[in-house]
Amino acid sequence: MSEVGQAGKSRSADTRSAPLGDEPAGGRGGSARSRLDRVRAVLAPLFPQAPQAPRSRGAAVIGRLADLVAVAAGAWILLERQIGVPAWNSIWAEDHEIFLPGALLHPWSSLFQPYDGYLELLPRLIAEGVARLPLSDAAVAFALAGATIASCCAVFVFHACSGHVRTPALRVLLAVSVLLLPTAIVEIANSGVNSPWYVLFAVFWALLWRPRSRTGMAAAGLVCFAAASSNALAALYLPLVAARVIALPRLREQAATIGWLAGGALQLPVVLTLTRNHQPASLVGALVFIGRIVILPAVAGHHLALQLWAGVGLTGAMMLAGFIVAVAVAWGCLRCGIQARALVIAAVILAIVLAFVPLLVHGDVTTDAFSRTDIYVHGSRYGQVPILLIDSAVIVAVDAYLRRGGVRFVRVAHVVAVVLLVAVLGTSWVSDYRYVNKRSTLTPWSHTVARVEHRCRQDPLRPVHVLLIYLPCSKVHGLRF
Repeated sequence: MSEVGQAGKSRSADTRSAPLGDEPAGGRGGSARSRLDRVRAVLAPLFPQAPQAPRSRGAAVIGRLADLVAVAAGAWILLERQIGVPAWNSIWAEDHEIFLPGALLHPWSSLFQPYDGYLELLPRLIAEGVARLPLSDAAVAFALAGATIASCCAVFVFHACSGHVRTPALRVLLAVSVLLLPTAIVEIANSGVNSPWYVLFAVFWALLWRPRSRTGMAAAGLVCFAAASSNALAALYLPLVAARVIALPRLREQAATIGWLAGGALQLPVVLTLTRNHQPASLVGALVFIGRIVILPAVAGHHLALQLWAGVGLTGAMMLAGFIVAVAVAWGCLRCGIQARALVIAAVILAIVLAFVPLLVHGDVTTDAFSRTDIYVHGSRYGQVPILLIDSAVIVAVDAYLRRGGVRFVRVAHVVAVVLLVAVLGTSWVSDYRYVNKRSTLTPWSHTVARVEHRCRQDPLRPVHVLLIYLPCSKVHGLRF
């Protein structure tokens, strides 16, 4: 058990030593403090101290270089996952329709312009950077930005989970699960507009992490700020933020909290003053949608889920997957220590909340759960963070089981556990590594640019229609904006 958990246990033992009905020394103030100590003792296992990092400068430099290599490799892996028209030759969704046109027409002033009822600062920042490149480089820039942000989140999770996942191989496995998320290719991978979904998952670990270095604190704060200022669903982490403030009252421990509050301060006025289309989902529709985009892919990925669906029907496939997830969660709660139990419960509750709440706001996406049987499901982005939270709960539980003591042949057990997890997760990772998505069928961006340049050569003084707006040809011929 961590030092924090031991301290919390000793504090709770002290408070239990007083006879029932007797007020501790200090009167009501002492009683209130003892109750606060009890609450802290309950919450403390969620926030274990991260292990001591290497102190030598050489080891630190090697570690940072390894992080950079991992980010580059992770971005390449993500970019390679889309077949057909590649990610670097296509511009997806609002990147094409809203953010890049806004950055071109209103440089910097569009940065804090809300869209669809909330602020999306990170995608707007990406678009501002892309708008200052030649038009021909726009698709590459968006794809690189989205893939790099996702890869950075994977490396961040590798470090931030160190307090809960002490086995290095399992920490690598959790980071890889971010890069090889089976259904990520459907909507969120390799784009600016959907990069906040990766950051939204990283917030979970940022709020649990207790980094020892200022660099780690800054990274946690930046992750939380980026998520809260770019995705209104970051507000759903409020209970975890409150738990952190109560369990770790020192200001030094609150870098992630400060980042979350700063991003929320930008987001809150927008959410309170603007509205978006509201179409509530039926309970049956919501359950089917969550079963299809969260529970089933969490167990079987995408292609294997479709095969299971074809074999036993959608209801049967979802029930089987739900049973497997329930057994895994129950095992994690019953067979592992208090620290792993606390995380498993927190991860599962957040997964449920993060899946249900969007349906209350954007319920029309649930119609796809009944009407579509092909690869593209509108709204699948809402299932990506819950899937990663379920993966996190399973990996933490396995790691805690191996560290609880009394396990014979510890090294062999570690190897077997990692091999089994890789076999279970890796089956869907392999089958779903590359496939065609809706973006794969778009007109290649290079063709669009060639058409625009041809029009400009014919009539260089006439604005050309591209990105749903009209641009002067001076911004097309390889010139920087």
